[in-house]
Amino acid sequence: MVAGVKEIQEYFKMTDDFDLFCRYWKAVGESKKSVVCIHGIGGHSEDFRVMGQDLAEDGIEVYALDLRGFANSKEADLPRGDTSNFSRHLQDVDEVVDFVRKRHPKNKVYMFGYSLGVLYTLWYSANHPDSLDGIILAAPYWVGFMPRKLRIKIPFMLLFAPKTLYDSFKGDWSSSFKESEEGKIILQDPLYTTKRSWRYLSGVKRMSDKALQNASQIEKPTLIILGDKDDIRIRNGAKQVLEKLATKNKSIQTFPDAGHLFYDAFLFGKTTAKYDPAKRKQVTSVVRNWLNTH
Repeated sequence: MVAGVKEIQEYFKMTDDFDLFCRYWKAVGESKKSVVCIHGIGGHSEDFRVMGQDLAEDGIEVYALDLRGFANSKEADLPRGDTSNFSRHLQDVDEVVDFVRKRHPKNKVYMFGYSLGVLYTLWYSANHPDSLDGIILAAPYWVGFMPRKLRIKIPFMLLFAPKTLYDSFKGDWSSSFKESEEGKIILQDPLYTTKRSWRYLSGVKRMSDKALQNASQIEKPTLIILGDKDDIRIRNGAKQVLEKLATKNKSIQTFPDAGHLFYDAFLFGKTTAKYDPAKRKQVTSVVRNWLNTH
């Protein structure tokens, strides 16, 4: 934990009485900005522990939620990775932003999406243009990243077995990543899930199909960050999003030798022997400097 930064764990009561889990890194000193963070697929709010601590130390309020159906926001009587109503799932994001605005009424509010969280961020920003002051997109998840056989299978499974879980560990993960230090950390994390229901994946695909359309409606300042060793489909998707964004205040920052986890900056606050803290500081510094100038 960064000295002076406090991590608070709390539940926000949604309008349908569901308790949505959130981690909050309380800003040190006077705060003028708040950031709402959306995690990657299968992940959870700890994706943002490194980022949250560093930004909070610089006077920025950081909130990261567990999406409904994941981690500490697991729905009753459903396994992690499944959610009963994807439309309700999206509404949660709007309600969290509202909570944050009411708690910090004088602050500017930003949204930070990581991987799959980028789709939520694009969706929200396009459909609630007056609710945010800017967005940050890290390693944009793209429908092209979803295997073709999986995309073809979704409509069939949605019709006949919507609650059945698809295990991405068996279907998508490469042998090298399974055996890597990062892969083992992810698999050992008790809140991470490699399994997602077909009805949840259907919702993801719908969001992904509209990602470029949503980007074309966004006029708020936007920062995209990208690892130059990330999957080529992620890198190409990021460039397409950058091109489609309606805003003129847009930029992309690429980090050399960084993969999807950005030197372990999004590895639940854990680290591997591969990178030193200075590498991760490069990522958080770019985000912090952008926020301080927008």
